[in-house]
Amino acid sequence: MKNVATFGLCVGLVWSVGCTPGSEPDDVQPRLAPSQPNGLSELAGTMVAMDDQLARILKDMDTEGFVWEGQSLDVHSLMDRHPTDETMVNGHFEDHAPLYRQAIAQFNASPSAQAFNHVVDACKNCHLGTCPGPLERIEKRRVASDAGVRH
Repeated sequence: MKNVATFGLCVGLVWSVGCTPGSEPDDVQPRLAPSQPNGLSELAGTMVAMDDQLARILKDMDTEGFVWEGQSLDVHSLMDRHPTDETMVNGHFEDHAPLYRQAIAQFNASPSAQAFNHVVDACKNCHLGTCPGPLERIEKRRVASDAGVRH
């Protein structure tokens, strides 16, 4: 449990420190989210929980007898969570947050490698225009299309 908490804290710190607003011109240096001495924002904490779920499924895939059937992800509300920095909740975020919920619903209705990757894509697509800091980490959550094999 201590390892999970440490992992979650590290992921949250990466997200809270590595995020930049998405509406700045390319020639402007990215603005980092402020350090959070009092812990994670609600939104960052929710994203840590989301990542923990994806990581759990990836870990389960390494066990013998893994099947997609019965796998599920919690639906997290993103729109009502307070962000690390108010500028991170922009039009891009507002457009993509519902797509994340839709991807989760589709995964829960019919769990598969493809549906799992749609969830990963929803996270990635939102972060592309809002908070690109964790993109590399998000991409590592992708699975191969042949079910229980990671790539």
